[in-house]
Amino acid sequence: MYKNLIAAITLFLVLSYNFGMAQSGAEHPAKRPHDWWQADWKKDSLPGISLDQAYEYLKGRKSKTVIVAIIDNCVDTAHEELKDFIWTNKKEIPGNGIDDDHNGYVDDVHGWCFIANKNNVIQEKQSSGEIGLYKARKNRFENIDTTKLKGEEKIEYGWYVSAKKTLTEKWQIYELANQLPIDSVTLTLDSARFVKYLDSLCKNYGSKLLYDVPFASLSFSDRYDSVLNQLFSLIITKDKNWEETVNDFAKDNKTIPGYVQGFGQFILWDKYKYTDTTSNFRQMLGDDPQNFKDIYYGTPTINLKQIGGKHATPIAGIIAADRNNNKGIKGIADNVMLMPLVTSVPNGGSDEKDVYAAIHYAVDNGAFIINFSFRPDIPFSVNTKEMKEAFDYAAKHHVLLIQGAGNNGKNLDSAKYFIGQGFNGNEHDTYLRVGATTTLMNDSLVAGFSGFGKKRVDLFAPGVAIFSTEPNNQYGNFGGTSAACPIVVGVAALLKSYFPTLTAEQVKEILVKSVYKPDVMVVPPVRAGFTNKISFSSLSKSGGIVNAYNAVKLADEMTKNRK
Repeated sequence: MYKNLIAAITLFLVLSYNFGMAQSGAEHPAKRPHDWWQADWKKDSLPGISLDQAYEYLKGRKSKTVIVAIIDNCVDTAHEELKDFIWTNKKEIPGNGIDDDHNGYVDDVHGWCFIANKNNVIQEKQSSGEIGLYKARKNRFENIDTTKLKGEEKIEYGWYVSAKKTLTEKWQIYELANQLPIDSVTLTLDSARFVKYLDSLCKNYGSKLLYDVPFASLSFSDRYDSVLNQLFSLIITKDKNWEETVNDFAKDNKTIPGYVQGFGQFILWDKYKYTDTTSNFRQMLGDDPQNFKDIYYGTPTINLKQIGGKHATPIAGIIAADRNNNKGIKGIADNVMLMPLVTSVPNGGSDEKDVYAAIHYAVDNGAFIINFSFRPDIPFSVNTKEMKEAFDYAAKHHVLLIQGAGNNGKNLDSAKYFIGQGFNGNEHDTYLRVGATTTLMNDSLVAGFSGFGKKRVDLFAPGVAIFSTEPNNQYGNFGGTSAACPIVVGVAALLKSYFPTLTAEQVKEILVKSVYKPDVMVVPPVRAGFTNKISFSSLSKSGGIVNAYNAVKLADEMTKNRK
């Protein structure tokens, strides 16, 4: 019970407060080589993407360079594995202070950073979507006569009410959590007291799930226990998926140190997102936040250390790490130029306008693929219209946009979201959404954190224990659908590179049709709402895992048939 209780609390906090970009997923302890995700199931007994087999098939063929944009935080462009694969704008003269190519961005030699000004002063924080929507719609809706609302205005009012309600609830949670003692240096709670608190619950409630513990009526011996009782009571009553979360995850183990540090970081780092409704964190950028024609702000300095690159740098390595230098890893594609576009602030999260501008920049400057490792089920959007227009813009110019399915373990078929949709509400033939798989070809094949959906997720890719590049010539394991996404991006770039006549629509078609389809029943993701095992094939449109070998064979057949 004790371990289950800790695991349940841990997962709930990790899942419920993952408001920014996708986070790393859990690792399986199975022994495996660093490049297991590139392996072939038949040859290596590992559910990888058959990359060596793909290159064997392509042996002797010539390739053309493909430009891949990464919309994220900073890519370490000086990394030993990446430095030779960073896009260069050959029409721009470095450092002359002139917009030589007249694209609106001065000295944009290797990409652009949208979250710092021309003096390289960065935007350090990003409000929650709830606050953004609340602030943008408050004057319009706060005292409105709701009986007169119709059509789109009625829908917008509903979103406003939902945002205000969520903001109020989250504010209560953070206010309570902030009363717990936290060391500002180690970012940990008083773990001894926390364990004592949990132990006292175990004695009284035996094998009950956390959901069944009546926190609101529990007695307490001091202020510490009182705050915890109130906090968990509030959390449980506000989360509709709590019971499924506990049932599906209770068997997993999480350590006390990891839990208390994570909880401490959550309190200290993210509280402002829900309690500060007045600050304009992007004021220093100097743009008009609501004018989507005003997109020529920012800086050409794309490697600002204060922003960090622990998310974008491993993504870059998965796609394009040097395959010939005999160092840490081999990326998937061997003829790629990476275009770093920085939109994510240090504490996570990206403003919709920055993402809009980055998509336009990528399209206008020759990117064929955009890696977009943001969660797709954004609950609140102020600028839905503009974001849909951005996706329409990419589709109109035949640019392939690939996104992770998110790390909330949700069925995206029933989620309300806009990312990936065009203005008419449909998803384009140039858009792919990717779920994550593990190292295990059994009932644990699908990652428990992965988003899924027979209608909304196109395919899966390895997303656990992906060894890749880290800033400062370092390497380490990376996970989540943020890792699965660039694996599909890498295979897509490989196809376009060796079969340059393929359109973005055709690349998507090939990727989906060429998946490897394991015939296996799996434990569903944590928020699936199912109690029994389900077929892996039922979790996505294609029913399978991206496979580089199958993809290059199919691409070869398609291009030969067109000649």
